[in-house]
Amino acid sequence: MFESRIAEDILAEHLVRRGAVSFLLESPMRLKSGLVTPIYVDNRKLTAYPDAWRDIVETAASRIHQLELEFDVVAGVEGAGVSHAAALAYRLGKPSIFVRQQPKTYGNRSRVEGADVKGKRVLIIEDHISTGLSLLSAIEGLKSEGAIVTDCLAITSFGMDETRNLFRQENVVCHELLSFKKVLDKAVELGDLSAENQPILVDWLENPWTWAARHHILPNDNEN
Repeated sequence: MFESRIAEDILAEHLVRRGAVSFLLESPMRLKSGLVTPIYVDNRKLTAYPDAWRDIVETAASRIHQLELEFDVVAGVEGAGVSHAAALAYRLGKPSIFVRQQPKTYGNRSRVEGADVKGKRVLIIEDHISTGLSLLSAIEGLKSEGAIVTDCLAITSFGMDETRNLFRQENVVCHELLSFKKVLDKAVELGDLSAENQPILVDWLENPWTWAARHHILPNDNEN
């Protein structure tokens, strides 16, 4: 347990110091799902910093061992999850594949690239889970090609109850490397977020879908 707390503290510092987390209280954005968010996460930035990325990959490998996850293949979702999934697969000595957002418009029209997944247990790696809709689509794509998907692992997640319920319906459990509230604590400690604004963001994490209306906030409608 003590080692786990240290790992979370280190990872949270990496995210904040490397600019993977932005706070948009003055101009929240509206996501494609319609959710208005004052927090933007881009963990793709971590790959530009070998020390941070190494810690992410090693912590993910340790968490997989701790959770005793059984799988044959590691998958990344097209976009941010692919590089993390490939690095982790290499670290674990497992095959690496990626799942397209949309099927190819030519050839076999598959969404899965890299290997045949029929009958294989696939662990999906994501950089971050917000509403989880793109991840759910990837799970659907994998299952349609015969894969067995029971778990996914993300660096961070907003941990929305609605998202957990959607994954529960698919019999998939999503794990994360660190709590997002830990990221907020670290941002305050490092001066990237004021202590006065932290409760506003905690309120969003606990009640994201009604947050904008309750706080009378108009979002920046540039979709992400």
